[in-house]
Amino acid sequence: MKEIIQIKKITKKNILQEITITINEGDCIGIMGNSGAGKSTLLNIISGLEKPTTGSVVINKVNITNLKEPKLTKFRATNISYIFQDYKLVDYLTVEENIKLIEKNNKAKINLNKYDTIVNSLGLQDKLKMNVKKLSGGQKQRVAIARSLIGRSKIIFADEPTGALDLVNKKIVLNELITNSKLNNKTLIIVTHDPDVALTTDQILFISNGKLDEIIKTKDIDIAKIEARLFNNYEK
Repeated sequence: MKEIIQIKKITKKNILQEITITINEGDCIGIMGNSGAGKSTLLNIISGLEKPTTGSVVINKVNITNLKEPKLTKFRATNISYIFQDYKLVDYLTVEENIKLIEKNNKAKINLNKYDTIVNSLGLQDKLKMNVKKLSGGQKQRVAIARSLIGRSKIIFADEPTGALDLVNKKIVLNELITNSKLNNKTLIIVTHDPDVALTTDQILFISNGKLDEIIKTKDIDIAKIEARLFNNYEK
């Protein structure tokens, strides 16, 4: 399998301690840990939003820890997509404009067949001309997912992507995100506190006190074991 991300001995003062991980193209990874464990900081460092104190992050053979602005921003724009819990949509734009925004800013030609397929699979085809302010939370998250899938980037980072959704919308949106990521061969990395979300991934990275404590394939674990693991009672 092709390695797409290599994380080597990254530390962040008082937060992370020498974490080393390799992630392959097309992997779907969940990152879990108790509050304050360092999982969101880890996600930010892997995605280039923060710099580590020491260590390196290599994406597509580029050491992003060595990149300076504006090269780092340009690299992120063409290689990485984000899905945030609060959507990060542009309120005065339509659904269609929000979906196409990043590729338009990158002056990239949008694959219209791919665009139509993603829009239809996410049930957004009749809302494209609507202002995003008129959408429900579940619909806004679908727009954020469509935006991340339509671009050329091969990696999607999602920070609690279903945290603001009710149970019904959580299941629908999560299924759409996982299914479409697989169909488009995207590498998906999700930070979550929700065992249901974590179990939809291929494997879970457990972060404890700033350390990579354990990596478990989801086929080898269930919700009860995840909950016990988060309370440090799980027998390895």
